[in-house]
Amino acid sequence: MKNQFCLFVIAALINLCSIHAQEQVSMQSLLRKMVDRKQLVEYPESIPYKAMQASSYNRASVSPDQPGWFADSDGVFCIRTEKNREGETEWVLMEDKGPGVITKIWAVCFYYGLDDTTGANLKIYLDGEEEPTINCNFFEFVKGESFVKPPFAMETRRAGNSYLPIPYAKSCKVTMDKKVFYNIISYRSYPQGTSVRTFSMDEYNQSQILIDSVGYVLERGVYGDLASTKNTEAYSFHKTLRPQEKETLLIRKKQKAIEQLVFQLDAEDFDQALRSTVLKISFDGEQTVWTPLGDFFNIGVGLKTYQMWERAVQEDGTMICRWIMPYQHIAELEIENMGKQDIQMSVTAKVMPYTWNDRSMYFHSSWRMDDPTPGFPLFDYNLVNVKGKGIYVGDQFTVLNPEEGWWGEGDEKVYVDDDTFPSLFGTGTEDYYGWAGGVVPNPEDEFYTPFLSNVRVAAPNSMGYNTCTRTRVLDAIPFNRQLDFNIESSGSNRTSWFHLQYAVNTYWYAKPGASCNRKPLPEMASRKIMTLQELQVYNEKCKTDRYIYPGAIEAENLETYQSGDAVRPVEKMDVWGELSNGEAKCYQFTLNSATL
Repeated sequence: MKNQFCLFVIAALINLCSIHAQEQVSMQSLLRKMVDRKQLVEYPESIPYKAMQASSYNRASVSPDQPGWFADSDGVFCIRTEKNREGETEWVLMEDKGPGVITKIWAVCFYYGLDDTTGANLKIYLDGEEEPTINCNFFEFVKGESFVKPPFAMETRRAGNSYLPIPYAKSCKVTMDKKVFYNIISYRSYPQGTSVRTFSMDEYNQSQILIDSVGYVLERGVYGDLASTKNTEAYSFHKTLRPQEKETLLIRKKQKAIEQLVFQLDAEDFDQALRSTVLKISFDGEQTVWTPLGDFFNIGVGLKTYQMWERAVQEDGTMICRWIMPYQHIAELEIENMGKQDIQMSVTAKVMPYTWNDRSMYFHSSWRMDDPTPGFPLFDYNLVNVKGKGIYVGDQFTVLNPEEGWWGEGDEKVYVDDDTFPSLFGTGTEDYYGWAGGVVPNPEDEFYTPFLSNVRVAAPNSMGYNTCTRTRVLDAIPFNRQLDFNIESSGSNRTSWFHLQYAVNTYWYAKPGASCNRKPLPEMASRKIMTLQELQVYNEKCKTDRYIYPGAIEAENLETYQSGDAVRPVEKMDVWGELSNGEAKCYQFTLNSATL
């Protein structure tokens, strides 16, 4: 009862702070939005913004049709270097002509080697001031060891993440005072004329009650419960579902929103049931969710417990979703058993009043799973392409890795609306999900924070199933017409015979009528979960294959050939990776006036 009373007091304090300056962007207003689940369900039109990102990605990546698009070594690039007024060199990581706000900063917390955990100082200059507003050790800042404390900045694994909102009215420049190393800075860019109150240490120090209150509820993931009213209703069912059976929960109350979903599942083969039990949700006749229940909760291949802001899995297997899902007339939730065994299924939907308006959006979740995917040649693995108007709020990435070693060198590349180059271009899969490499991860690298979780890490050395997830609040990505989200399929084993298997979920809100390229996959959901040994056997068979590109002349398949002076064999191709299991041949053609 004491904790319950404490939570209600905190809710009152957060709501009280929102009375003032509602249309001005400030650190305080953004802190309140971090724990206001309803702010994601309505498209940001009163204060629109574009989600942007600065990172140390390799600048050799210029275009998909040019060499260097999959260039690695993503940790030594920045906008420029410059001298400060003391004559010292600073490396410029991010620069924006405001108004805007920094929403997330990630940095690897070792500096050109695992032994140096001190690194450089971070400096953040706001509104053109010559002196930085923030000047502290970079690693301490992102790990929550400076003035910013957890959960607003936290260490994960060999890295740290800061979610402290840092708004600026005119401009922002972020630098470090030593040679640049791996970093990613997410920020919002607002239209000119947007009213923004620039961050100051005075305001930060005067806002400790609000900061502590927001931090308290973020760590517990419970603020959605605080917003409940006496009009909240619960709908549920408990049923045994035999193979191919389904059960539907209809909620016919108008102008409502699902504020919480709770699932409990039991079966003889529990892991398989997580994959073969499919969750479908429709709002006002429009199906927006089709995904295996386990994958929706990051546990599609076996139980793991964690506590995040929007989702949690408890030790007894109870799965809780706190994303708010509004609708106008009717919500339909369906559970289908696509497996070969009976399952015991319990579902409870908690519904709250909600008034639909012209900015309201439906919640979506899409799932993609494929047959084993080759590790080379590299390509951009598409998580989802959405057509419509909405906001992207997260994803989960599960990979079956058949050997010891790192599986996720790939950078994220996110195109928004009319982008010809990604608005968000990252530095590696582990970096996107908030931690860092340096060593091959093992189960001790599992963690969870409010918006990030390394849910599952296989042993030994990541051989087996691995699952990462990231969700977004202040760093959510609005799109007006379309969003195209990709992560490079890129591991340390770059041979054509080597295959991984991916299963990914995406989470987003969109206006009615939006569509995506991820369609239901009943055959994949009902399929037996692939084991590590099965993928290893698959790869052994692939070692006898030769890489064949349809329509191309494959030199390694030519038993006889003729070459003149203009054609000569090349012993070594300048590419990180191997085609045709070592049998690829390369030729260099020299064209001159004689050959022409």
